[in-house]
Amino acid sequence: MRKPLIIILVFLSPIVLRASGGNETQGVRSLALGGASLTLSDEWSPTNNVGSIGMVDRYSIGLGYETRFFLPEAGLRSVSAVLPLGGGSLGIVGHNYGFAGFANNRVGLSYGRKLSDYVSLGVGVNYVQTRLGDVYGSRSNVVGEVGMLVMPSDKIVLAAKVYNPTRSKLADFNDERIPTVLSVAGQYMFSDKVSAMSEIEKDIDLPVNLKSGIEYSPAEEIFIRVGFATLQTSLGFGVGYKWKDLQADVSANWNQNLGYSSAISIAYRFGNRKKQE
Repeated sequence: MRKPLIIILVFLSPIVLRASGGNETQGVRSLALGGASLTLSDEWSPTNNVGSIGMVDRYSIGLGYETRFFLPEAGLRSVSAVLPLGGGSLGIVGHNYGFAGFANNRVGLSYGRKLSDYVSLGVGVNYVQTRLGDVYGSRSNVVGEVGMLVMPSDKIVLAAKVYNPTRSKLADFNDERIPTVLSVAGQYMFSDKVSAMSEIEKDIDLPVNLKSGIEYSPAEEIFIRVGFATLQTSLGFGVGYKWKDLQADVSANWNQNLGYSSAISIAYRFGNRKKQE
């Protein structure tokens, strides 16, 4: 009985997250916030919003692991990094999801740059591969994305992103294409301790997904997060702890159709962007 159940859940898992268009690596912070992460600028910017990469001024790398629905076969291993270079920043992201019978892999390279102290633009290209056992083989394609982030004030952050604007095809059968996703978001900082973010995400083949989250920092090194997403009615919760240049985060997410998932990540930040002469 376990093997059929595993197969069903492994196939359903990408469907639940299909709105990300193969962009499943979002980071533990995002998972706790219900996926509302378009306005965040950190080591996971290369996967959440390439438009925010230019706002990251420190070298940053994050490693994460997520167990979906407590099934080892539905595990997601991910890495993301930002490298400030000159006037812009280079982003790198990679993930491996699944097991020998079914796997989804992605490697992405992106570049973001500040146009001013308040505006950042970014573009990215991703190699996406889906492998289905030894019989059906694998399918792969190159997917582009573009994003932007605007800070009209010290308390407000606005962001937008388009993933796969060219409607890249995954397979000729049934004209299967990698989803095209449009997202807009806003974040408001009530204080140095509390911020709230909301995001509207639209996969052109799925209903609108509304995502919202709140992050609270009772102390400088401690973070508490909660979030909600409407598409699959999921709830998120997580905590984070920062010690000098290291940060560890854990989170859990409940999906009304498939149950619980959990995730953990660690990030290291070092150095600073060199000022141009």
